[in-house]
Amino acid sequence: MTLTRVKRLLARIVPLALVVATLSACYDDPFSPYWDRGTYYLAYANSRPVPTIVSGGTAPGSPRVEIVRGTLNLRRDHSYSLLVEVREWTGTGQYYESTRAYAGTYENDGRTLWLNYFGPRDYYSSVMVANWRHGRIEVVVPNVDRGMDVLCVFD
Repeated sequence: MTLTRVKRLLARIVPLALVVATLSACYDDPFSPYWDRGTYYLAYANSRPVPTIVSGGTAPGSPRVEIVRGTLNLRRDHSYSLLVEVREWTGTGQYYESTRAYAGTYENDGRTLWLNYFGPRDYYSSVMVANWRHGRIEVVVPNVDRGMDVLCVFD
């Protein structure tokens, strides 16, 4: 190989290697322009695998609240939707299913997301803070269990 061919080859490889290194560095940060969108699925509620009981008794026939499933959808336009499906059991063994739904816009700051939402009686918007930890998104979702908040972890 001649020196001229080596220089041409290096002139092509070095910029390509720089692009690959830059993109791979962004993969570590989930909320970079390449990772801050997509659908995440609820894996844990209050540190227990979903579906799980978050309050009430565990015996058959006892009233309880169970988290069944959920999703967090982050969109490219910085809007989001967060859904948590809840099953509430009565003392007679009947249950009622409902979905706690939140939607709005989000902002990111490194590994933290700020999810803006309006509650049913709010005049001003409120904020949920979500964090990226160990490949998962953790967020405390308000008013899931009869007005109580639940720690939700999405994969």
